[in-house]
Amino acid sequence: MSSKNSTSSYGWVAKTFHWGMFFIILGQYWLGGNFKNEAYQGMGLGGYHFSVGLLILFMILLRFTWRAQNPVPEMPDGTSNLQAFAAHGLHMLFYLLLFALPAVGVAIVQAKGGTVSFFGLFSVPRFIEKAESTAELVVSMHGIFAKITLFCILLHIIIALYHHFGKKDNVLRRMLP
Repeated sequence: MSSKNSTSSYGWVAKTFHWGMFFIILGQYWLGGNFKNEAYQGMGLGGYHFSVGLLILFMILLRFTWRAQNPVPEMPDGTSNLQAFAAHGLHMLFYLLLFALPAVGVAIVQAKGGTVSFFGLFSVPRFIEKAESTAELVVSMHGIFAKITLFCILLHIIIALYHHFGKKDNVLRRMLP
């Protein structure tokens, strides 16, 4: 299997990004739902949630760079312009949300007076001062972005299954490992 995408399939790099991020994001939802009001310091569940968020931020930047240099496979025959536009739009929304969620997560920790470290190796420079009103706003934003992301993931899965079982095309197969 080639590292680069072809006109009919994704290469192993794109597949690794896709499936790796899928499982990391699933774990991130579990971490985010379980640390709740834990102190915003240290490497408890909250610390891991913050570190994994930074990992996602780094991965989405790499993935976006890879995608810009490796065009996606062609749409199946019979795909309307509207469907192609919607598919592209959903993917761009994923990139935006997966960039925004960790960035807003860092803002939450900093607005609450904490420090975000990457698995204890280094800390993110402070760009927001401690302010409870800011913290409340970014907590709300993070929750909304997380719900929209989850909705988009579910929609993405439903559409992939529709292509596989309904349209019987290769849209799902070309992303399988």
